[in-house]
Amino acid sequence: MQKLRSKGFEGLKEEIIDKNLCSYCGACTSFCEHLKLEPGSPVLIEDCSLDKEGVLKCSENGTCYDVCPQTETDVEGLEQMFLDSGGTKDELFGVYKKLIAGKTTIKGQDGGVVTSMLLAGMENDLFDCAIVAQRVGGYNAVPTIAENVEAIKEAKGTKYVQCPMVSKIGEAVKRGHRRIAIVGTSCEIRAVRKIQSVLLKEVPQIELTAIGLFCFECFYHDKFVSKMRELFGIELTAASKIQIAKGVCTVTVNGKSYNTKISHLEEMVVESCCYCDDVTARLADVSVGSVGSAEGYCTVIVRSERGERLLNLIEFTGGDVDKDEISRIVRYKKKKVKDKR
Repeated sequence: MQKLRSKGFEGLKEEIIDKNLCSYCGACTSFCEHLKLEPGSPVLIEDCSLDKEGVLKCSENGTCYDVCPQTETDVEGLEQMFLDSGGTKDELFGVYKKLIAGKTTIKGQDGGVVTSMLLAGMENDLFDCAIVAQRVGGYNAVPTIAENVEAIKEAKGTKYVQCPMVSKIGEAVKRGHRRIAIVGTSCEIRAVRKIQSVLLKEVPQIELTAIGLFCFECFYHDKFVSKMRELFGIELTAASKIQIAKGVCTVTVNGKSYNTKISHLEEMVVESCCYCDDVTARLADVSVGSVGSAEGYCTVIVRSERGERLLNLIEFTGGDVDKDEISRIVRYKKKKVKDKR
C-alpha cells in the first residue's frame, strides 16, 4: 500500500493560513528553519525537506502542521497527558485542582498574580526564563525571553493584541534554557502542548510551565489603533492601561478613562478568534483571568501539580469566585463560535 504523503506546510497553508484561521502564535516557525514569521502569517523561505525523497520526517505531517493549534487537536488526550488526572472535570472550563480568586501586592493587571508567579518561579528555580509579551510603541506587543526578574517586571500588564509567543520557545532552547515558562492565550497554550507531545516527548530535560490567560478574543494592532482614534481621538501610544471586563473596553490615557462596548469593536477582532471557544486556556498548568472575580482580583484555575507548586510560591489575598459567571461567558463564546460556523 502506498503511504500517504505528509501534509507539511502545503497542507497548513491550504487548511489554515489561506482560510484566515492562523492564530499567529508562531509555533510552526519555532523549530523549523524553512519557515519565517512575517507580519500576519508564516511563510516558506526555502524548500521544505518533506518535499525531498528519502528525508527523515520531522514529525508525522511535518512539524509545522502537527504543532499548529488550529489543526485537529485531541484536547482530552492532552489534558490526560499534562494535567492532574485527579482533578475535577468541568464540562465548560476543563480540569482543575483549585478555583480561587486572588490579588497580590504587585500593581499589575487584575491583582498582579501572573507577574508574582513569574517572579517567584524565577527566584525559586522552577524555571530559568519566561517568555512574556513586551509592550512596544503604539500599544503593540512583541514576545521576549525574560532571563531575569527585571525583564519580567517590565513586561507586566495585558496587551490584548496578537503576539506570537510560541515562536520564542525554539530560541529559548537554543540559548541553553531547559526550564521555560510561557504566558499565552488559549490557542498559544494549545500549541505549547502540541509541541511537547510532538517534538519534546522524548526530551524530558526540557520542562515547560504554561501559564494561560483567559481570552475571549484579541485584536489586530493596527485596527485597534485606528478604532481608538475614530472613537475617542486618542493615541494608544499614550495609554497607560487597557482593561476589558463585563463587555466593556476601558482605555486610560493621562488619567482619563474612555469606555466602549466590546460589541463596537468587532471589526478589530482577529479572524481566528471567531472559531475558538476556549475562553479559560484549559490546557495550561494554571489559568488566570478577571472573569468571575471582584474588581482588583483575578480568577486562578490551577490545573496541574506544576501549576499548584507555582501558586504556592506566592503570597496573595484570597477571595471568592463566581463560577456561574465563568460558565456563562464560556457558554456565550461557544454559542458565538457555533453560530459563526
